[in-house]
Amino acid sequence: MNQETKNCQNCKKDFIVELEDFNFYEKIKVPSPTFCPECRKQRRLAWRSERTLYKRKCDLCNKNIIAMYHESVPFSVYCRECWDGDGWDASSFARDYDFSKTFF
Repeated sequence: MNQETKNCQNCKKDFIVELEDFNFYEKIKVPSPTFCPECRKQRRLAWRSERTLYKRKCDLCNKNIIAMYHESVPFSVYCRECWDGDGWDASSFARDYDFSKTFF
């Protein structure tokens, strides 16, 4: 079984379950999903403690994301892939270190 097209029980849209996904579900002994990825994300976010969520763009890759910060906040907000990724310029957050002082 390479991939399977399923119909979401919630929104009725078709979605694809890949072979790697089936292997993972078999490994952890759970059935394959009946909700599409977007509906599953909505269900997960429903249990989060943030009171207000906003649609905005990642400040690094410009991808549409859902965040707990509005577009007008004075600091950068990144998507999970950018936050965890290696695309950072280390000199942008680097600090000088004074070797004559103790570290702690």
